[in-house]
Parts: sequence; structure tokens; C-alpha cells
Amino acid sequence: MLLGGRMTVLFRKGGINEKGFWVEADEFLLYPTYFHQNRDKVRPEYRDEFDAALSTSPPEGTLRVPAFARVVSAIPVARNEGVYELEDLHPYTREQIDLRLEFRPKKPLVLLAVEVMPLRAPIELSVLESYAGCSSWVPLEIHAYEPGLPVLPRDDVERTAARVRAAVS
Repeated sequence: MLLGGRMTVLFRKGGINEKGFWVEADEFLLYPTYFHQNRDKVRPEYRDEFDAALSTSPPEGTLRVPAFARVVSAIPVARNEGVYELEDLHPYTREQIDLRLEFRPKKPLVLLAVEVMPLRAPIELSVLESYAGCSSWVPLEIHAYEPGLPVLPRDDVERTAARVRAAVS
């Protein structure tokens, strides 16, 4: 969904073992996970794309990194109801949004407007034990990669960030 430009905002609140979410790096590789994926938590118009993504997952024990992302803006959610106004930027159902907002209610949900670039060649590597766990930032042992062109123009992502800020601040 990120690589297709249909999803331009990441929802982050921190992993189960973290005390919250903070941006540790303005640029990062996208680490696709399949553990928490639940078809019922995406709206029907996204389910075919969701199914296709899961059907092309790499073999167990293999991590396939398809893209690079650059944070354009990290926006803490101050007005929960504003998140509902952003449905065209993400695939989640309202029930899933509510679960994200209710998890650790004293910690803000952070919406990341990101510029996404597919890698010229996806990187495959073995999943290491150090990658395990529910955390926001996983240091990968990848030292060379070549991002391609952005999926969306930077101006589009900046307009999205302004819209998100207006909706939830």
C-alpha cells in the first residue's frame, strides 16, 4: 500500500516492550512484518491488496526489504476524532484506529507522513534473533542499498502532512 501510494501515513505508538514512540531516524528501511496482520482490520476496498501482500511474503526465516522511507513529518495526535477524517490516507477500519488510540491512552499516537522509495532491488536476508520482538526500530545488518524514485512527489507528501496536522492537532 505504501509502495502503491495509497497509504501515505504510518500509525505508530510504540511496541509492547516500549514506553512510547519517538522518531529515532529520519530515514529508514521498511521492515515488513506479517505477525500482527489481520484482514478484518483493513477496510474492504483494501483487502485484495492486503491478500496479495500476504501471499507474496518470503519464506519463513527470510526478511525481504522492499523500500526506503524518509520522514517528512511526525505528528502526535491531540484530537482523536480528527483521525477519522484521514481515511483516504490509510487502510484501517475505525475499530482498528480506536484500538490504536486506546492502547496506552496516556501515550500519543504518532502519525508519520513518509516519502517512500522502492529499492532498485529488494534486499533479502536471514531473520536474526536480534530482529525479534515488538519494537519500532530494528537495526538491520544492511549496509548498501539503492533507493529508486519516490512513489509520490515530495510536495504531495508535504501537503498530506499539513492536512494531517490540521486534522489531529
